[in-house]
Amino acid sequence: MRYHLLGGVALIFSAQSALAQDAATDTGNQGGLADIVVTAQKRAENLQSTPIAVTALNEEMIRSKGISSAADLTAVAPSVSVTTSPASSTNMQLFIRGIGDIDPVLTSDSPVGLYVDGIILGRAAGSAFDILDLERIEVLRGPQGTLYGRNTIGGAVNLITAKPADDFHASVDGSAGNYGYYSLKTSLDTGNIADSGLKARFTYLHKQRNGYVDDVNAPDTRDPGAYVLDAFRGAVSFKTGALKLDYGFDFSKRESYAPAFQLTVVRPDVLDYLQASPALGGSAPVYSANRLDSIALNQGKMTDRVIGHTLTAELDLGGVTLRSLTGLRRWTNRNTGDDLDGNSGLVGFTVSPAVLAPPYTFNPLGVTPIDLFSTTNRRRQNQFSEEINILGNVGDRFEYVVGGYYFREHSREYNEQNFLLILPSPAPIPLTPQVTLNSFGVPLSTLLDYDHYNKSLAGFVQGTYKLTDTLSATGGIRYTHDDKHLVQRSPFVRDLSASFQRVNYAFSLNWQATPSMLVYARTASGYKAGGFNARSSNSGFNPESLTSYEAGIKSDWLDRRLRVNLTGFYASHSDVQLQQFQAGTAGASSITVNAGKARYWGVEAEVTAKPVDAITLGGNVGYTNRKYKQFLILDPVTEQYVDVKDSARFMIGATTTISAYAQWDIADLSIGHLSARADYDYRGKIYFHPTTVGTPYNDEIASGPRSLVNGRISLTNIDLNGAKAELALWGKNIFDKKYRLYGIDFGAIGYAGNTYGEPATYGVDFRLKL
Repeated sequence: MRYHLLGGVALIFSAQSALAQDAATDTGNQGGLADIVVTAQKRAENLQSTPIAVTALNEEMIRSKGISSAADLTAVAPSVSVTTSPASSTNMQLFIRGIGDIDPVLTSDSPVGLYVDGIILGRAAGSAFDILDLERIEVLRGPQGTLYGRNTIGGAVNLITAKPADDFHASVDGSAGNYGYYSLKTSLDTGNIADSGLKARFTYLHKQRNGYVDDVNAPDTRDPGAYVLDAFRGAVSFKTGALKLDYGFDFSKRESYAPAFQLTVVRPDVLDYLQASPALGGSAPVYSANRLDSIALNQGKMTDRVIGHTLTAELDLGGVTLRSLTGLRRWTNRNTGDDLDGNSGLVGFTVSPAVLAPPYTFNPLGVTPIDLFSTTNRRRQNQFSEEINILGNVGDRFEYVVGGYYFREHSREYNEQNFLLILPSPAPIPLTPQVTLNSFGVPLSTLLDYDHYNKSLAGFVQGTYKLTDTLSATGGIRYTHDDKHLVQRSPFVRDLSASFQRVNYAFSLNWQATPSMLVYARTASGYKAGGFNARSSNSGFNPESLTSYEAGIKSDWLDRRLRVNLTGFYASHSDVQLQQFQAGTAGASSITVNAGKARYWGVEAEVTAKPVDAITLGGNVGYTNRKYKQFLILDPVTEQYVDVKDSARFMIGATTTISAYAQWDIADLSIGHLSARADYDYRGKIYFHPTTVGTPYNDEIASGPRSLVNGRISLTNIDLNGAKAELALWGKNIFDKKYRLYGIDFGAIGYAGNTYGEPATYGVDFRLKL
């Protein structure tokens, strides 16, 4: 199939080559599509001349889509899926081409690298924080093991912030909407201070919202989905002679309440036990396969604090540039209580945990309040990284980048879990004349307590040689050495260390067939580091590897009125780190082993058209065909390994993604410029666990295909005595699509549930710029 796919790409090129010759125009064409400059290959390049599958959004696109953090990246590029997990509002799962990771444990590495101004965020947990002054987003699809290193087998995302402006500017951005939402952001650019080469920019943001599901036990400000955010960013640039310095500092504090977790399916014997609760003086159990607008929870506040420092130094040595990129980041998180059963006020007949161990003493505790599953957590992570680049050219034909990289990280987690194990009684238990039970509950708890240390060293080189004026070859290689160290106190007492080494490569041929058409073929490898799962009883797992083959076309047509970028790819994935979710007497755990092999092939298309100056149309489509070649998993019933490759599911990443938008610049009115925009986002069905072995309700809690529609009407360029103002009305999920955001299968203890995406939201934005 992959040969037909690549052949089809070549056929498209050959059929349209003559038209492309006529489409070549100057990049400054006023009526055509604008160029976007990216730094995906460590140097500034035109997006259409960069021979990798990369999508870029500029500041205007980011604002129109309402993107403020990595959690908003769904639909920005083909084959990209994003979700956030329960028990947090900042734990994010980012998948590209079906590759990602769902485990929020701090010893788990994501196979998609997330960067802020070139600094990697070491953990996916806590990464969905608001990033101020986003200027550009670059989404690189496919392995990026040469320039970006380990843990980028699925791809990499770089969030790039704005640098201080050359001139003085001040702006105020305000927004208000339903569910008590409002935000206020102020920014100040000093401009070039006394022509010294020193510039600065300062931004402060306050944002808050009530929850979007009514918790009958809490006020609106503590409903699920509620938050209060304060964030600050300072950026300073200095340039003198050949030296350029850019320093950035960011701080954010977010107090929030997790999305509502509700029961979707309950095992019959567990439901029978819970349905006795009203007769015993408690609440009735609530479960539903549809989103509930009102729910009774017992959850506390989560607090996330993020601090980051970034220093980029560039020294132009005349034909050679020396660059240093230094990053220091710290994240702390506290969850004072999260409800993962969607019910509060339940009571039930319980028995001491002594019934589970010899001599199996049956010690009744009576009718007590019960929690099916609740958790508290304290986590923190800090990291330091340093990267050195040497960029240069040899003559007119060869350009290169040589680099070295160092990364150090320390993570800590203290996670308490409380849950109820419901067991059948050997004889009926009469509690009242009206209530007789055939089962009893055993309240249990477990503790996850550990420190994790992580170090990585790497050296890399990549170069591009022009074989002819239109044909270039690019090759790169990277060596990486990783050290992992786990010091654990509970539920296992252990001290584990491991080291891993790997060499990755990339090679591509790039043909500038016409001034407006680039054709490329690329092969690249990547690796995800091995390590430990602090929840898993095994002693660790090895790295996983991926090798990708890709061909693509980037083209502009019709006097730059039409832009078409096509990609076809095939990837082979080995030693896949697979997880089996288990929930039982030891708590909820995810066992990680190297038990899988997989292959992927797919096609991606991005199209932008400007048929007339007033209208811009765009869209992208991603299709990824995925198949496990091996998936070994431990059957908890037989305690034997079985290969479930034919029935196993790929998690989170959808097989098909479709995104489209239409922008209409309606008219220049006397008071300003009127425009309208509509966005459409489709994502195919997704699963939250890989198999029904150990998670029997996986199919029942899956999220079906969903389509979202957003809209925005703007009045810009309003003149207020020399100041410029903007006013916009917006709506997200306009048709109030009810869709599942995440799911957890507690099948081993008798139930499963989901969180749901946000309902329809709407509001107004205002901007004043001096």
